[in-house]
Amino acid sequence: MLNTQTAKMTQRIDDRGFTFVELLIVIAIFSIGILAVASMQVTSINANSSARMSGEATVLAANQIEELMASDYNNDADLNPGFHTLDQGAYTINWNVIESDIDGDGTNDSKTILVTVRCANPNAKDVNMQYIIHEL
Repeated sequence: MLNTQTAKMTQRIDDRGFTFVELLIVIAIFSIGILAVASMQVTSINANSSARMSGEATVLAANQIEELMASDYNNDADLNPGFHTLDQGAYTINWNVIESDIDGDGTNDSKTILVTVRCANPNAKDVNMQYIIHEL
């Protein structure tokens, strides 16, 4: 009978619950997991923001090239050789027009346009596009 009472007391002592050290270990593991998820979230937000700005810059560069393609080759000031700038809110559109001789006959018969779009945000990447317009 003494053995059964000792066994019951031992069982009660073992069923008391978690110790403080076990709780600290669980909280530490949980905290590390939460910090990893938070870090991943911040990285994801930054990547999405950068991708959005890059997409907007690409659209602005394509639109500028399309406008220059529709311009009058000889009479539009935007197609004069040299460096041109246009501000579009948080973006700056720069394009450089260079006359060149494509067919080698000694006369300039084309214009090479290099469009660069730069965002005011330092995390955004610049977008560059090049296009050649041939004189008709």
